[in-house]
Amino acid sequence: MARGIQASSQRFALLGLLWALGVLGMGAGLGFVAYRLAFQEALRAAPAFLLPGAPNASASSSTTHSGPFRLPEWTGKERVNILVLGIDQREGESGPWRTDTIMVVTIDPVGLSAGVLSIPRDLWVTIPGFGENRINTAHFLGDAYGYPGGGIALAQETLRYNFGIATSYYVRVNFTAFEKAIDLLGGIDLCVPEAIDDPHYPDARYGYEPFRIEAGCQHLDGRTALKYARTRATRGGDFDRMRRQQQVIQAVRERVLRLNMLPELIPRAPALWETVKDGVRTNFSLEEMIALARLAARIPDDRIRMVTIGLSMTILATTPDRSEVLVRIPEKVQEALTDLFGPQPMRLEAKVSVRNGTLRPGLASRVAEILRALGAEIVEVGNADRFDYGETRILVRPEALDAGRQVAGWLGLPLTAVRPAPDLACACDLVIRLGADFPELAGP
Repeated sequence: MARGIQASSQRFALLGLLWALGVLGMGAGLGFVAYRLAFQEALRAAPAFLLPGAPNASASSSTTHSGPFRLPEWTGKERVNILVLGIDQREGESGPWRTDTIMVVTIDPVGLSAGVLSIPRDLWVTIPGFGENRINTAHFLGDAYGYPGGGIALAQETLRYNFGIATSYYVRVNFTAFEKAIDLLGGIDLCVPEAIDDPHYPDARYGYEPFRIEAGCQHLDGRTALKYARTRATRGGDFDRMRRQQQVIQAVRERVLRLNMLPELIPRAPALWETVKDGVRTNFSLEEMIALARLAARIPDDRIRMVTIGLSMTILATTPDRSEVLVRIPEKVQEALTDLFGPQPMRLEAKVSVRNGTLRPGLASRVAEILRALGAEIVEVGNADRFDYGETRILVRPEALDAGRQVAGWLGLPLTAVRPAPDLACACDLVIRLGADFPELAGP
């Protein structure tokens, strides 16, 4: 009996892994569909904790009956945001690691919609406590310097600080787990829009493993799919790479929709789980994974959106050490975030004044609109005392320093722009005084 319960638990763990890998963006469609196909058969061997009368494992979900078994059901009404990280871990390495893939999966349980936001790894951001750097270093720094909660927690805080996106859940996957997940499906089918020739594709030992793939529709195994999703050897570089990753998501979803994988996968689940489990880390409980996947299975294809922080939302810049990075255009990025996530709830408990210290007409009004969309309370919009300020400053009352830092993150400004100002001459908690260094915004 004990062996039967253990095997059933492993089967469920494998299904949870498949869902987690799906949310990763290396196959989000897999998670949205796999449970819809899997539950009825898998629950025939359900362990005791899913039988009637068993206590719930999670406060965010409840249960409903399907025959004699209890299926968890997602009952939360709030939007669910999941941070998805693909780390550049090679076999045998102990870390810390940078993140090769950064995505946010969002699910609206009330409106029944979902989306995937892809973030370029070279995006220049403020990493709280560590200054300005590429966003893909947040996970590395958090693990390397003992940030509370480690690299995942610092990556989550970096997202919240710079974009106002709070992620309650996370899924982190390494290269090996991704390859195995694709191979579990028997590979994927997709159409390659252009031939790719990458003589410098990295191998597992920091050398090169040349990669070439021809244009046209073809079948990819896990190793080839990983190379296709990772290479940057096209004209669009990282932007093309993010689009290919989203193409892989769609290919996995289509394969799962066409094929019923379960008769083959379930008997092999314990052995398969042992093969890939070390490559995945998540804070989802089993019940939460099942409940959210059941919810996601109800979302129509045309209500799942893919968004990339791309060329039109960023500016190529050079750091003092001559490295090329991407600097976001705040207004453009905010438009994309609002389109994907909807209006953001009020999170800034501060009254804000925006003042234009430049000769760029309408700048203060446009910045105010960006902040309103993020939930800031704007109490004043106007001109500064002069129009020749070179540097943007966020002047804050001492008790509102945290709010000032949050606004700096939303606007893509460094922490050095935040300055204490005990004697602000306004009925506000902070004043944003815009200078000539403020990034260009869209519009007149």
